[in-house]
Amino acid sequence: MRGNSFGHFFVLTGFGESHGAGLGAVVDGCPAGVSLTQDHIARALRRRRPGQSVLTSARAEKDTPEILSGVLDGRTLGTPIAVLVRNRDARSQDYRPNAYRTGHADRVWEQKYGFRDYRGGGRASGRETIARVIGGAIAEQALPNTVHIVAFARQIGHITPPPPDATLTRAQVDAYPSRCPDADADAAVTEELLRLREQGDSVGGVVELRIDGVPAGLGEPVFRKTKSELASAIMSIGAVTGISLGDAFTESLLPGSSYHIPFEGAPRGTDVRSYGIQGGITSGERIVLRAAIKPVSTLGSMARQGRHDPCIVPRIIPVIESMAALVLMDLWLAARLDRL
Repeated sequence: MRGNSFGHFFVLTGFGESHGAGLGAVVDGCPAGVSLTQDHIARALRRRRPGQSVLTSARAEKDTPEILSGVLDGRTLGTPIAVLVRNRDARSQDYRPNAYRTGHADRVWEQKYGFRDYRGGGRASGRETIARVIGGAIAEQALPNTVHIVAFARQIGHITPPPPDATLTRAQVDAYPSRCPDADADAAVTEELLRLREQGDSVGGVVELRIDGVPAGLGEPVFRKTKSELASAIMSIGAVTGISLGDAFTESLLPGSSYHIPFEGAPRGTDVRSYGIQGGITSGERIVLRAAIKPVSTLGSMARQGRHDPCIVPRIIPVIESMAALVLMDLWLAARLDRL
């Protein structure tokens, strides 16, 4: 099986299955001397883990990371960093070998490999994203401290909160169980998701990602554009079905005179609607992307058991942030080769 590694210079390899002994990650290419402890990774995993609120899966996993290699006395060694998270609350008896769930990868997995792990989807499960969050936590420790990455629920179902302030922080987002950073919207989403759970139904939404403090000059002008690297990384998350730079599908219908607006206070030639990326290369301004998240595939009686999220948007937010961190770290290391 291929396709379990991500990155060129900062390389993440994920391993493990949803109902196996555990899941984890190996990160190769992290420079030596980066401050990193188990708590850095544990904090990131707590934002993704199940059981955070009544809106998420009741699967009781603490997701405690074990750093197996690559770190000594709180500093990276420059060698591969291996991290393991053991599964504690898998219920494999809930799944049947001959069941093919609508919307899941069960059927195509068996068509591709001739054999599959039917227990919760194996590596096709959303639990696979543990590795991504581990990698993102390490990348964020290595990135320049000017870089700030925050995502939030822009919309869940038909509920759209007002746009949050430009100074939005992760702590402000995490203060709301729905990760809609607005009290009224959070209350409405909570009520809706509890109703959907009782009915065995689900809903999707839109996540907005904001990235500030990225150095200018990252990315390549042709095949490894920053926008294409970010889009590919985020689209690799199972529940993501679409991505845009800013509000691209609406703004693309504007006349050019309304679309192209100089960024006040930024260097000449910087365009507001380039969203921090021009010619595939970062300009130093804020990067904004939006990701469409599909409704959860598990429905009916299995959904009503409470072991599946009625909406994955709140828990996918740290995963999207992690994929952005991995891309930026990879491009930042690559940029060191641009000039002698």
